[in-house]
Amino acid sequence: MQFFYDQSKRGSLRVITLVFSFLLVYLPCIYAETNGTNDVNQEKKVTGTVTDDAGEALIGASVSLKGTSRGIVTDMDGRFSIQVPDGNAVLVISYIGYKSQEVTIGSKTDLSVVLEEDMGQLEEVVVIGYGVQKKKLITGATVQVKGDDVQKLNTVNVLGALQSQTPGVNITQASGMPGEGFKVTIRGLGTVGDSSPLYIIDGSPGGDINSLNPADIESIDVLKDAASAAIYGSRAANGVILVTTKQGRAGKMQVSLDAYYGVQNVYRMPQTLNAQEYAAVVNEARLMDGLLPYDFAADVPDWERIKNGSWQGTNWLDLSRNENAPTQNYALNMTGGGEGAVYSLGFAYTSQEGVLGKPAHPDYERYTARINSEYTLLKDGNLDIIKFGENLTYSYVENRGIAIGDMWYNDVRNMIKATPFLPHLNEEGDYHYAIPWEVRTGNPIARMETRSYNLNKNHRMKANLFMIIQPVKDLIFKSNFGYTLNGGTYRSFTPVFSLSSTEFNTLESVSQSIWLGTGLTWENTLTYQFNINQKHAVSAMIGQSIEKTGMGEGVNAANGNPIFHDFKHAYVGNAPLTELNSATSMGGAPWGKTALASFFGRINYDYENKYMATVVLRADGSSNFARGNRWGYFPSVSAGWILTSESFMESMLPVMDFLKIRANWGQNGNQAIAA
Repeated sequence: MQFFYDQSKRGSLRVITLVFSFLLVYLPCIYAETNGTNDVNQEKKVTGTVTDDAGEALIGASVSLKGTSRGIVTDMDGRFSIQVPDGNAVLVISYIGYKSQEVTIGSKTDLSVVLEEDMGQLEEVVVIGYGVQKKKLITGATVQVKGDDVQKLNTVNVLGALQSQTPGVNITQASGMPGEGFKVTIRGLGTVGDSSPLYIIDGSPGGDINSLNPADIESIDVLKDAASAAIYGSRAANGVILVTTKQGRAGKMQVSLDAYYGVQNVYRMPQTLNAQEYAAVVNEARLMDGLLPYDFAADVPDWERIKNGSWQGTNWLDLSRNENAPTQNYALNMTGGGEGAVYSLGFAYTSQEGVLGKPAHPDYERYTARINSEYTLLKDGNLDIIKFGENLTYSYVENRGIAIGDMWYNDVRNMIKATPFLPHLNEEGDYHYAIPWEVRTGNPIARMETRSYNLNKNHRMKANLFMIIQPVKDLIFKSNFGYTLNGGTYRSFTPVFSLSSTEFNTLESVSQSIWLGTGLTWENTLTYQFNINQKHAVSAMIGQSIEKTGMGEGVNAANGNPIFHDFKHAYVGNAPLTELNSATSMGGAPWGKTALASFFGRINYDYENKYMATVVLRADGSSNFARGNRWGYFPSVSAGWILTSESFMESMLPVMDFLKIRANWGQNGNQAIAA
């Protein structure tokens, strides 16, 4: 933690940084709850252990407070500790491969939870990239999260619900801003440059997972190792996340409405020093430097009130708290259809306010729409010979409020290190000007408001049109055409202000930018499945894809003149023509276009559901590299052996339901490395 101070005071304040690093901590996670105002005094601490049927600790099991986004994971001993509001609280405990369990707290403070294995999951089909496969026959490292598990956590973003549910996947929020996206790493950093995984939404690469509503998710599959991700070649070095949105089902139309409203508060705010305590620490530091106590009366106008205890000083964090900041989500879903057509529709609205930044707190709004449908054109008995359909998602997002900054310089951090000697407001009710004690730190809430006039609007659309031709039972041809659109605007306004002798602005200014970009994808796959003597099962797939991205451009402009009255009227075009000619700067450039051509294939083999093998090869040609070096080849081989299917393991079945040994090798690449 660093402080700003005058050069003449350097010796006396040398030790303050060390002292404050022990007295102050950073803000912990915020949480959302539906039961009204958070009162820490009414909460109680609940501890417990999560084990399996054999008594073995389950490491990384998810423990969440039902109806909120508050949750933790178990440690290396299967232990957990969580704060709950009252005895009626319900904890939801879940772990991959086990049945989830709900526990009502009541008067208990220590829990012992035993999760039962869910063997039915082994027969489920999971997405593996250009196809599906039974979970128990997979030879790579994958994990699947169901849409119901995503939706029940009531998070604003899909990735927020994946935290603690996907072993080997590290998910952290980029900042504390409402609706902020997440940074994801799968089994650590896989390459230099961009470390984000590849996202595949409804079978098509690209798209923004943060713009999806959690209520629209059917399942999420994560390909974690080189063997399972090799089918995506030069974009799979950091793993692959496959998202499937809800699809239509035949039957009467079913309508569901999910509504959620909650309030958010900062949990356990850092305890900062009041003015008297702050002064005592300063003088203690001077004493350690062999200096006399500081004469605060000379540089702190309210020193007499501080000294006699009539004023405790300013607690900047408390002043900036947006108590009971609302968060809400409303999702409407409809599914249905008949023999020749099925559909699934989804519409949702999400909003969230920031818990810090009052009176200029940030907020986030998102509108989403989804249309998935499938139609049968030609049918022969139970065989659908020709089908076609579409998957369409659209989102509109608005972010307003504070420009937070980076990790080391941001407005929340400024409030933690600001002096309590400075009053929040002056006698006229305006923001108080900086005092001689610390000129450069100034008034952090005033600074935050001057940086709060920002508005970011973003439109995203992703459309997939597909056709499936199945002339015979075991032969399937699929063609998929994908189109993505990303456009938006950004506007910021800086008013005239004077916070200190070193922090002021004499000219109002506005900056604006607009951008629009598109991307195209065309993929074709041919899959053939057959059995030999009902023992040897083979599935072979070949395919090709063409992708073109970066087809777009952006334009930006800025104007600095004392002509704007407020943020509502602050547009570059509102400046007089003479001002535009003299003070407006403009710029813009096309986006960098990229193209990717690919050929790929995969063979899956299993013998009596005991022995499995998979071979994958993909060839990618990327325009990001020079001619002669554009093509790369990405193979993988993997094998598995289900020991519990062997007769010699029968004696172990009472204590071991399923045991599989697998080994694999593969190569992945990264075509997104800057030249």
